[in-house]
Amino acid sequence: MKETLTTPGKLLVQRLAAIAILLGIWWLVIASGTMPSMLPGVGQILEAIAEAFVSPAFWASLGRTLTAALAGWAIASVIGVLFGLLIGSIGFLDRSTSILIDFGRSFPVLALMPVVIMLLGSNIRMEIVIVALSCLWPVMVQTIYGARRQDAAVADTVAVYRIPPMLRFRRVLLPSALPFIATGVRISASISLLVAVGVEVISQAPGVGRQITLMQQAQRWDLAFAYLFFTGLVGWALAAILQRCENRLLIWKRQEND
Repeated sequence: MKETLTTPGKLLVQRLAAIAILLGIWWLVIASGTMPSMLPGVGQILEAIAEAFVSPAFWASLGRTLTAALAGWAIASVIGVLFGLLIGSIGFLDRSTSILIDFGRSFPVLALMPVVIMLLGSNIRMEIVIVALSCLWPVMVQTIYGARRQDAAVADTVAVYRIPPMLRFRRVLLPSALPFIATGVRISASISLLVAVGVEVISQAPGVGRQITLMQQAQRWDLAFAYLFFTGLVGWALAAILQRCENRLLIWKRQEND
């Protein structure tokens, strides 16, 4: 009797197959000569990944980028959750700040970078500020949505029994908002890394973004792709860790959905 793969095993095989197909298409496109000669082949990128893996300069740059990204993300998460719960749970604040919230989340934060550089200089503090401003809005908006979303029967029960504010916060408001907060925090974590690398590319602040620019200037396109690969790998790992934490912390929500 043949053994069948479990669902996680099938998923792993499917993902590996998708990666293999993508690499095969890349190899065929390079071999056909239709792409610019600067585009490296799969073998060159794999060699560059191995070269970057043993490079102290790369790991120092990655550490600096991660420090700025995680610091800005943490600041944005704390501020976004606090203000989101406050705005979402108080009716007149929600109505009066809706225009400001919509404007803020639509504003291109990178446009503020020249002003922030002028005030703080091209350093890690500037990078943290830009990352925090970029990550603030997803967390705050999701938290506001979560604070608004209360079952009518629960809200009526709270009002009838005159439940104290702190007990209402712990037992009603926070549990209903937590799934939305977790989603906003997870989304902003991916944004933080993208923004940190983008800021380093534009401002040439030390980090992975600057290394990518230097490799492009040196015509080392294979190393530039290798740095991009590691950046994407770190972003994927961060999202996977947060998803796992969310599944563990909000197991009661999964049981409700099931």
